Amino acid sequence: MRLAPVFASAATAAFLALGCASAAFASTGAAHEATAELAEQGRMLGQRATKAYLMTLQGVSPDAGRSILADSVSRFERNLATLRAGKLDDSARAKLAAVDSTWNDVRALLTAPPSASGAKALYDSTAALDQASQHLVMAINSRGPEESRRLILASRMRMLSQRIAMHYLYRASGLMTPNAPEMELVYARSEFAANLARSTQNNALPAETREAVAKLAGIWPAYQGAAGKTGEPVAMLKNAPAVMEMSEQVLGATDKVVGSLLAPAR
Repeated sequence: MRLAPVFASAATAAFLALGCASAAFASTGAAHEATAELAEQGRMLGQRATKAYLMTLQGVSPDAGRSILADSVSRFERNLATLRAGKLDDSARAKLAAVDSTWNDVRALLTAPPSASGAKALYDSTAALDQASQHLVMAINSRGPEESRRLILASRMRMLSQRIAMHYLYRASGLMTPNAPEMELVYARSEFAANLARSTQNNALPAETREAVAKLAGIWPAYQGAAGKTGEPVAMLKNAPAVMEMSEQVLGATDKVVGSLLAPAR
């Protein structure tokens, strides 16, 4: 199987639902929810971009890695521009400024030629970007209606789908002691599974969302199992193309869950 076309089609499917957020943003009734969704996307996109950087550096489906990296950076930039132009209170705008500043550092690393030193720097910088993005989401949601929080669980699974893949590659890289990325990998897989179980048991979700969750539940076990096979870096890197492919498939499925929750607002 040629992986680049698979990644490309998965990436396209993954962002069909994301485009819905931009449409919703234009609707007055859904503006707050769509603003929070754009901020949530930043958590996923930062880790997806770093995953792609590591793919390119380690020779794991490098063509697909370069495509995913360019797509993720471009989308983060567009989302930032939309958020800057949006209606935010002073607290949220201050958090957005922090995201902007942190992103500048991360983008400089992502757009430089991949290197071991760049990958090491991205380990901490990507975590800082995730934290800044989370604070922005919290600031936006603190002023919004309770129903706008319905996206949080699905959005978090979307982010975790990329955190798992990113830490899999860090664990396989040999760039650092394996303890930290392996611990993060264990936590991310465990939290994703718990969140998916909660979503599967939530009968109050719209029918379209329950269907999307069921499809996600169907493909998650293979990804969970493959990403959990840690050991010698050589063996992990051999399995890495399949793990990265599954990470894009799970991303697409989680995006469909998010898009189905946005649908009633459109």
